[in-house]
Amino acid sequence: MTHDLVVIGGGPGGYVAAIRAAQLGMKVAIVEKEDRFGGTCLRVGCIPSKALLESSHKYELACGELAQHGVVIGGVSLDLDTMM
Repeated sequence: MTHDLVVIGGGPGGYVAAIRAAQLGMKVAIVEKEDRFGGTCLRVGCIPSKALLESSHKYELACGELAQHGVVIGGVSLDLDTMM
């Protein structure tokens, strides 16, 4: 099999380059050591950590800030498995 481009790494730079090359008509292969594309930022770094920050803000809102406006919520708890 012949390829016009072989991209090493399926992280944010690699998969974007591969997609663009394919859009331009190239036959592209990606070599990735992990079982999925996306890299650290997409899978365990930037994006998941931002989702956890958003969840923690919602928890803080439910536990305290809403009470300042007369909204009292009882039994608020964290389900870390779902958050992850």
